[in-house]
Amino acid sequence: MIPALLFWLFKRYARPTFHQLYLQLSTGNLLRFTKKKTILVLFVASSLLARAEEKTATYQIKRNGTVIGQMQLQQKQNGAETFLKMSSKVKTRFVFEINVQTADESLFKNGQLQYSSVYRKVNGKEKENRQTKLLQQNYQLLAGNKSSLFNSNINYNMMLLYCQEPIHISQVYSDNFQQMLAIKKIGMNNYRIDLPDGNYNTYYFQNGICKTVEVHHSLYTITMELV
Repeated sequence: MIPALLFWLFKRYARPTFHQLYLQLSTGNLLRFTKKKTILVLFVASSLLARAEEKTATYQIKRNGTVIGQMQLQQKQNGAETFLKMSSKVKTRFVFEINVQTADESLFKNGQLQYSSVYRKVNGKEKENRQTKLLQQNYQLLAGNKSSLFNSNINYNMMLLYCQEPIHISQVYSDNFQQMLAIKKIGMNNYRIDLPDGNYNTYYFQNGICKTVEVHHSLYTITMELV
């Protein structure tokens, strides 16, 4: 895709510019050509840089070794701002068929959480809809029709676990439970987080990137693997 883009840029801008150079050099107007050439180079460089600042990771969701869904994580960096978006679709069966869709978002600025949202839909019905918003010194927590305040600095949340190993980080903010949770190191690049509902997750990292997540529920275990 990038070579094709460069070829198009050359055909559209560079070739006419070189022809114009020939005409301009004969009149000694080299400065104008240099300015146009610089603009072209900056345009190409900025386009490629914008691509490098966007990352996408895909995880396969498995239950008992069978793929039951997929999760995608998008990470965009724009100066001091980091935007994370996570979406997943799961289709499985216990006593009856279950379809789960999720859509989570987080916005960090200068390393501090500005906003996050958690949305869950099960079999077409809304199950969870929560937001965390920074308002001056406090966070406003919204859960359905309920609102409360959270007075604590948030620099690391559950979504960041997928793209940054929690080295020297002892707590993580749960956007779903809307509270801080302890991070326990249980092995080399291996961490456990106990959830308020009695369940727990384990995270396995390689080169600072989360490769595998195990969701341990009282009724099942689900594994998410980076592909």
